Amino acid sequence: MAGGWEEAVLAAESALIVWRKSSYSGSNTECCEVAALPTEVRVRDSKCPQRAVLRFSLPIWQVAVAYFAWGESAGGSHEQL
Repeated sequence: MAGGWEEAVLAAESALIVWRKSSYSGSNTECCEVAALPTEVRVRDSKCPQRAVLRFSLPIWQVAVAYFAWGESAGGSHEQL
C-alpha cells in the first residue's frame, strides 16, 4: 500500500491524465473511467477516483476490448466473468 509521498506522487500524476467516462454510463453514477497513455491503459472507479487504478499493457487491453466487443456482436453475455 502506498503511503505519504507515494500517494502524493500518484495523486499528482493522476491529475495530469485525461480520464474519459463511458458514453454508456449516462447519468448512472456506477461507472468506470479510462485513460489511454502511450504504454498502457488505466481504469478507475468514477465514484472514487482517488482509490486504486487498474493498469493494463496495450496488448492485454486490446485483447480484452476485442473479447467484449465479440460478445456484444454475437449477442453473448459476460455475466459469468
